[in-house]
Amino acid sequence: MIATLVMGGVIYNSVSSPPTGVNQGEKAPDIELPQAEGESMSLNDVRGTFVIMNFWASWCEPCIREFPLLNQVNQEFSDEEVNVLAVNMSSFERTMDDAMEFLGDRPVTMPVLFDTDGEMADAYQVAGLPTTYLINEEGIIVDIIMGEVTEEMLMERLQPFL
Repeated sequence: MIATLVMGGVIYNSVSSPPTGVNQGEKAPDIELPQAEGESMSLNDVRGTFVIMNFWASWCEPCIREFPLLNQVNQEFSDEEVNVLAVNMSSFERTMDDAMEFLGDRPVTMPVLFDTDGEMADAYQVAGLPTTYLINEEGIIVDIIMGEVTEEMLMERLQPFL
């Protein structure tokens, strides 16, 4: 028996898998990035959980407003296998000190990764900030939110996956 799965209007069967890409229904590219503490982390490190991956910069007003919400979601849903990854677009920052000062003023428990070389920005074709990817347990992008997320919007989009 061959199982079929429909994602993003594309039909996949159990003998094929979605291509890697940055569109809904595709397998999210895995890139390893450093965290503030120096340890590296990748999307594969949280495979098997639902991932909310948010791209942000310290000068971005909508990013600043949604940052506490993302950290709150990471804390509230950690028991339900949800991980929030905050990816700082370091190549978009004025200086790396700006990002570190931002985090010093807003301590968080969610992992913060630093795209120092712009590798993630290029791979995910980040055109504006903030941008948030919702990635299921299999690593498939199930939704993309361009712009600021609100609690209502995020809960509505997460509900089918929790």
